[in-house]
Amino acid sequence: MAKLEYEKFKKLNNIFKAEFNAAFKAVRSEDKNDIFFYFDNIYRVWYYSALFREAFATPAVFADIWFGDDGVNVCLPKIKNEEIAFEWKLYTQEEHPFINDLSVLAQTADEGAAFDHITRELMPESFAEYAPRFTFSDNIYIAYLVEIALELGVIKRIPAIGIARYVSTAKGRNMHQLSTRSALEKAVECACKIFCRKFSAIFGNCPGLNKALVQKWLESTYLTDDIYADLYDLVGFDIVDLWKNDRNHAERLDESERAALSSVYPIGRMIDRYFLTPFGRYFQFIQPIYYNPFSFERELEYIFNNGIRDDYDNALAVFAPSSLYRLTVLGKSMLTDKKKDIPFALSADEMESYLAQMMKYYR
Repeated sequence: MAKLEYEKFKKLNNIFKAEFNAAFKAVRSEDKNDIFFYFDNIYRVWYYSALFREAFATPAVFADIWFGDDGVNVCLPKIKNEEIAFEWKLYTQEEHPFINDLSVLAQTADEGAAFDHITRELMPESFAEYAPRFTFSDNIYIAYLVEIALELGVIKRIPAIGIARYVSTAKGRNMHQLSTRSALEKAVECACKIFCRKFSAIFGNCPGLNKALVQKWLESTYLTDDIYADLYDLVGFDIVDLWKNDRNHAERLDESERAALSSVYPIGRMIDRYFLTPFGRYFQFIQPIYYNPFSFERELEYIFNNGIRDDYDNALAVFAPSSLYRLTVLGKSMLTDKKKDIPFALSADEMESYLAQMMKYYR
């Protein structure tokens, strides 16, 4: 990683720190500790959000421009002694942090870490000791790792009262014998199964809700609206047409159509939680793009005013579907190199020029 580009991204992260610290001051004092539980997700959405409206110029896009030759270089936030710090991880077919974390999880399970029996998150008494071992010290990420590991057969649950405990299996102890690519392929299959299972609980047992549909989204589209359209088509709704009618002829909608429209918001958050975030942030196969700049004040107020620590379902508050997504270098090598990329309105040089002007305010 060239020193000059590293310094440029360090300045870019100064934007995050300045905006975050300003919004943090306005958070209620009783909610401030929740930053430690959801900080990774706050940074994640900023990392994939446009820095200015003239282009899809997200911090992740700039990371691609500056460091994207050897794989996907990803900037990760850390809170150390109440100070925000950053580190870099490289995602390739040969070295992949998510696969490494599966091995870390197997070891953590063998050491007796306690997990919530419903959410699969680390219990408070285990969080401080074990969470820092993982790429993302974030309970939502760790819970997803547990789901993948159970699906893979890397760990299994053992009897415990009031909590969940796991131990590694022979598969978990021998994961190092698999190539990283092979382990990734197996993890992706599990991710597809988890997505289908979560949405089957809502849409019912639809034959079309399968791995092939998820693969289609990975390889043949870059619009999140296409995912909505496919999902609602499974249960007989043309959601795009309903959106149009809702704006123009709301009085013509029947009760079932109104119910379908009212479900769009939570469904969007689930699309993020079980598709965009796993295949984006965790696997680094796709790069979500939020078209609008991230509003720290609005997002922090929403997250912490919804009491998400007290209600598992409200944990969806940290998720919101991006408008678009594109394949990363790793995604192209793992999935397909034929998918059309998003047509950027500005060239890389033009985006850098806009960014240089913006960063003058965050020295």
